[in-house]
Amino acid sequence: MQSNAALRTEIIGFDSGWGCANFRCEDGPASVNASAILAGLAAHHVAAKWHAPLGLKFLGRHEDVKGKLDSLATVLTALRRLSNTVRISAENGNVPIVIGGDHSSAIGTWSGVVAARKAHRKFGLIWVDAHMDCHTIETSYQGKWGGWWHGQPVTALTGHGLPDLQHIGGLLPKLSPQHISIIGAHSYEPAEVEFAKREGIRVFFLDEVRARGFRACYDEALARANDGTDAFGLTIDMDCFRPEDSPGVGSAEDTGLVAAEVVPVLKSIARHPRFAALELAEFNPHQDKLNKTGQLIENIIKSCFS
Repeated sequence: MQSNAALRTEIIGFDSGWGCANFRCEDGPASVNASAILAGLAAHHVAAKWHAPLGLKFLGRHEDVKGKLDSLATVLTALRRLSNTVRISAENGNVPIVIGGDHSSAIGTWSGVVAARKAHRKFGLIWVDAHMDCHTIETSYQGKWGGWWHGQPVTALTGHGLPDLQHIGGLLPKLSPQHISIIGAHSYEPAEVEFAKREGIRVFFLDEVRARGFRACYDEALARANDGTDAFGLTIDMDCFRPEDSPGVGSAEDTGLVAAEVVPVLKSIARHPRFAALELAEFNPHQDKLNKTGQLIENIIKSCFS
């Protein structure tokens, strides 16, 4: 484990909804309680810096976007900016925390981290999500949420799909499928299941998680993320949780993981010697109730860095 004195983090706001049909996620980073998060990290002797949101919501006009192709150029600009910011943060010795924003962010976050760690195809990723995010541009017509860019990060990171997305942060594929585990998926299309099976991505569907328990599935995913890799990270889409636990999300489903079972399992993961970054995506404060989702984000960060 990393020592308390050595642990540093930088919190980066991905204020973008350009990758999905719901722009209200762009207000997520500015809506979390920065003071509470910083105080919680300080209580655990973590040196934390707050990075202002990247200004991505101002890259274009919402009314000009009628379909996903209209937003592609803006998405690419946003992801390149995020990738560069995360890479520099990690190169400076931080364990970045990215708060978003739609989950296309994963392309930028993990491209930046992998580049900083020089860990192409030797990087593990635990992906906690109601959705598989395994579409390509060719299969996105099946997408329940319109097949937008936030449904394509897993394929892009593994070197599939639209080349512009694949090449964010460099030309090489960032991840190998055998180092990726998706936990909690229960809303997906046939093409995504076919991709995961063909490539060898381990998917712990929600039924399996309920049968075995989150901890058992997480422990298996953690072992997989560290098997033959140089580093690993954790990305959590806030829609992975039950609506009563996390109502403020961009792509809501009617069920999900129980937050009270998940958060304790994540305890101290950021102190693992090979842990590289944490990402929390799809926070939509306009849908939140009694700050439940905002508070859950705080609790996740505190648990991970405790």
